[in-house]
Amino acid sequence: MDNHVYIADCKDYEYNRVTAAVERIIDAFGGATALLDASTGKSGAGKSKRVLVKPNILMPKKPEDAATTHPAVVEAVCAAFVKAGAEVAVIDSTGGPHTKIVLKLLYGKTGIEEAAKRGGAKALYNTKTKKVRNPEGRILKKFDLLAPVYDADLVITVAKAKTHGYMTMTGCVKNMFGCIPGMGKPLLHRKYPKREDFAAMLIDINEYIKPGLSILDMVYGMEGPGPASGDPKHVGIIAGGISPYTVDLAQSYLMGKRAESIYTIQEAVARGLVPNDPEALTWLGENPEQFRTSFKPAATNKKDAVPVIMDNCTGCGDCARICPMKCLEIKDKTAVIKEKDCIKCYCCHEFCPQKAISLE
Repeated sequence: MDNHVYIADCKDYEYNRVTAAVERIIDAFGGATALLDASTGKSGAGKSKRVLVKPNILMPKKPEDAATTHPAVVEAVCAAFVKAGAEVAVIDSTGGPHTKIVLKLLYGKTGIEEAAKRGGAKALYNTKTKKVRNPEGRILKKFDLLAPVYDADLVITVAKAKTHGYMTMTGCVKNMFGCIPGMGKPLLHRKYPKREDFAAMLIDINEYIKPGLSILDMVYGMEGPGPASGDPKHVGIIAGGISPYTVDLAQSYLMGKRAESIYTIQEAVARGLVPNDPEALTWLGENPEQFRTSFKPAATNKKDAVPVIMDNCTGCGDCARICPMKCLEIKDKTAVIKEKDCIKCYCCHEFCPQKAISLE
């Protein structure tokens, strides 16, 4: 296991400052060229290597909402690998339909499309999927994957540090769930309703894709009812490492969370992919102690918490469309939950555009 994690100070999203931080991280792990060579087992000139940058584009929100990876970070990562001679593209898939119309909205509202262009890359509208077999997976033996992820030589997870009502926090590991196309995500929520199993499924996805670099946008994270409805929290760093599990363990420490409270970390520990103590990490760059803080948790992390519809519900129906159990319906212009069928996955809370669902 690679236990190195680099902490780069970055007080805001001014592009030169972000670029310097990202380049320090990449250089600490050998540089973009070495990372490209390691991804293919080949060195030197030849066919251009395909790099797929996977940011967190949860919803069509503005960068300042801190729900998505900031476009300046995405641009800096793209530019570093374009400079190294790679063919770089950016893609994500939200929990709704994976269509070109939806992607256009996501890329535009979040500033990702323009960021990709400025970095010499392109935002992908390729909606093709690939059915893959994963015999090495602990519980996820086969699944649908975004075709560009399957075709890439190097996948880079560029995550956002946020609290999460279901998984406690979301970082580099959870970010890879976006490689599952569109409505395939609710289906996996339905198949794996237990949090421990859902975490195991996420690790299976990461182990299949094997991202070759993990970058975490923690200049501003999100605390409170994340991953979409919380509040921005300034930390002032960008973190990175080869292993998404290492960066997630560092993130939990920096957020003031116990590693044993993070389901994905505990699953990774059980598989020998990461140590169970942040002190076992090899910290590079800045001293993490000067940035360590305390993130307010999502509204609750208790397993018996139920989604509650609040008075500001507009009856848009997004929650009903995303619910894997189909236990929400719209009546008299407001959402109604059939609690007996609810598996407490909190997809409705995550994707409500009005922040009209609380966890109580």
